[in-house]
Amino acid sequence: MPRRRAIVLITEGAAPELIDRFGPGRLPSFHRLLSEGTRGTMRNEPVPYEPPGLISAFSGHPPAVHGIFSYWKVHDPDYRPVVLDSSSPRRPLLWHRPELSGRRVAVINVFGTHPVRPVDGHVISYPMRATTHACHPRGLPVELAGAGIRPVHDVAVWFSGQAREDFVSPVLRADRERSAAALRLADGADLTVLNLTAIDRLSHAYWQELEPGSPLPENDLAVLRAYQVADETLGRLLDRADEHTSVLAFSEIGFGPLRSYCSVNDVLAEAGLLVPGPGGRPDWSRTAAFESVQGSQGVNINLAGRYREGSVPPGDLPAVLDKVRGVLLDHVNPLTGRPLLAGALPREEVYPGPEVAEAPDLVLIPADERYLPLGDPFWSGRTYRRLQSGWHRRESYWAGLGPAFAGAVDGGTAVPHDIAPTIMTMLGLPVPPDLPGRTLDGHTPNEPAPAEPALDGRVPDGFALDGGAPP
Repeated sequence: MPRRRAIVLITEGAAPELIDRFGPGRLPSFHRLLSEGTRGTMRNEPVPYEPPGLISAFSGHPPAVHGIFSYWKVHDPDYRPVVLDSSSPRRPLLWHRPELSGRRVAVINVFGTHPVRPVDGHVISYPMRATTHACHPRGLPVELAGAGIRPVHDVAVWFSGQAREDFVSPVLRADRERSAAALRLADGADLTVLNLTAIDRLSHAYWQELEPGSPLPENDLAVLRAYQVADETLGRLLDRADEHTSVLAFSEIGFGPLRSYCSVNDVLAEAGLLVPGPGGRPDWSRTAAFESVQGSQGVNINLAGRYREGSVPPGDLPAVLDKVRGVLLDHVNPLTGRPLLAGALPREEVYPGPEVAEAPDLVLIPADERYLPLGDPFWSGRTYRRLQSGWHRRESYWAGLGPAFAGAVDGGTAVPHDIAPTIMTMLGLPVPPDLPGRTLDGHTPNEPAPAEPALDGRVPDGFALDGGAPP
């Protein structure tokens, strides 16, 4: 009897409301999957970001266990957050587990796969810097080029305010090349994983085109073009679903509008908790707290013994945390006249687990998701963050079709670390006992939704936490 096969497509940044808005006429494959398959909501961590979500999905563990909270290390002794790589997660990704021994894989463009580690099959990794050694086996680029396929890395196509088509076309081309590679490599694979990033990249840069008053016709929207590229790929993958092959599509993040990033370092400086130094960097010897790297959405205390110029003795940590929390929760966003934050939570409340020390000391919960913490200026400036008009949201979608999903249409709410056990069932393998997630097969009931972190009670009555007000 043929072995079970699994195909997994990540449509990074896909927002369910846009799938509905664009409709089956423009996105026939998305709507086919949602109507014929088992579907549900994907709900990310309180801080929705690609690296923790993807590592959760493919390690089968939440961030407090695998230890990844951003693209960069949250606590670097020299205050220059280093890029994380395939050696950083504290738990192995699924294709490196012994349970998949003898199963061939094809993994394309997933964070946490670079530098490449050998697998039984093929990998096109997700490098965070330019490199010519991003594949396994090393000769894979030559093989693909012989078939006219030339994948490029995200870092090779970066938005810096260039003309619209000079950015949009290379981003879409990158997803088309990845799709072509995945379709070619899937023929010999038991497990195929493809991550498409154009929806995310173009939603960051061109979300304003989606909003009321946009002068662009719907068919000219840059974001729609990214969804259509993903839809075409999804359709070709769905055509491979049969009695032995299941297809799962999901996004670890949703998307929504952004109005402005707000510098938490400026708030800390006004309160005397951060002292600016030469070159715009803090004077570390006189700084008690500073904003953590983007994506981690938090504040770090400049703790002696953890940082090269730590100024806060460990015994003073509780008092400093309380002071920082009070300052941040009292801060009014001058752009709205409302509180900037709904919560400034100790990391232990948000990320209980053995790797909680890798998270920022305080995790910031925006009161309005359209106004977000800027992040450490060393990286936020280099990534042109202030040019963005859209940002991540916690909720997106998941949907599956094939023998692993035969049954109910409504699969309920999932969390990212449910993906790994689901892939095991798609492959017809038992779920390893160390994986805490549930399978999304329409039969196993979802685990109860985790309790939301308690907020601080300082948000005025009637203030929407979902970004619904103010304008």
